[in-house]
Amino acid sequence: MRIAMVSDPTVSDQDPQVTRLAAGLTGAGHRVTVYTRSDRETLPMGEFTEFLARRFRQRPPDLVHAHCWTAGLAALTAAGGTGAPLVQTYHGLGEAGGDRHTIERLLGRRVSLVLAGATEERDRLVRMGVPRGRISVVPNGIDLQRFHPDGEVAARGARHRLLGLGQVRAADGFDRLIEVLPMLPDTELVLAIPSDRSTVDGNELSGLRELAQARGVADRVHLLGPVTARALPALLRSADALMCLPRNGSSGSQALAAMACGTAVITTAGGEVADTVVHGVTGLHVRPEDPRGLAKELRAFLADPAMVEACGAAGRDRVSARYSWDRVVADTDRIYERIVSAAAIPQQRRGR
Repeated sequence: MRIAMVSDPTVSDQDPQVTRLAAGLTGAGHRVTVYTRSDRETLPMGEFTEFLARRFRQRPPDLVHAHCWTAGLAALTAAGGTGAPLVQTYHGLGEAGGDRHTIERLLGRRVSLVLAGATEERDRLVRMGVPRGRISVVPNGIDLQRFHPDGEVAARGARHRLLGLGQVRAADGFDRLIEVLPMLPDTELVLAIPSDRSTVDGNELSGLRELAQARGVADRVHLLGPVTARALPALLRSADALMCLPRNGSSGSQALAAMACGTAVITTAGGEVADTVVHGVTGLHVRPEDPRGLAKELRAFLADPAMVEACGAAGRDRVSARYSWDRVVADTDRIYERIVSAAAIPQQRRGR
């Protein structure tokens, strides 16, 4: 198949996923072209859309796969006259009531298929009005060669370590972790940004430092800032658990990376990562809106070294079986074949 992938790196940190999927599909024999908008946010989206439309007219693809909502809007417009089916992956959904939410709902109803990263995202899409039959769940993949339990382990300064990864913003829920730390003796909290290309919001960072000071745990909260790709596996291996408690947004790739490194994951019950993390097997499902209850569960978890180790080992087994790139590429390939075949049937009928 001739596959066109469209992405917009100014909106979503999706590049690693797009790159690995494109490489895997190329290895499977497909011809994949990735169209990426310039990372200059000032570049008009219409200019990118016009470029896509010209390229699609010159070299019509068999299928277009858009990554994130802005890329989907551009692809929907550009591919309109080609007859090629359009597949949409959101890489995280916007908050209800905003323009982004409206466009995401429109895209879900207009494209041939939406690939959701988790069942929670599929259920949100259904509540938005996207037909359930137009959604398939295909999780993100993880690089098992890069993330694995064996290798360097970052030094730590307390008996227990909890790790939070995000962009240091309110949506990441880092404040929730600081709030429970006073109830967790001999435990340090490390907060980091999983990309050396990210920028830190100074106001958000100052707010977290002030909160840690107010709660009397400033000496046990370590704000590392951006972490290089090379250093991230060692940091993940050093933690008893990765804490994925965002108020909104996606933390699926972070959870997979931690599990691949043999580290347990503690996530929000019913959240996006809940179907990745098996409660009591690869980590815990918790309710962060109840700080005392959360602290009680964390104390019991950290006090049981055998449980911590068993969850880490089970997590590695789970990602190896279900979330390897070989598995994700194969599942995506089968969906592409089905979509292209279904699109070809009406065309054949019209040609008779």
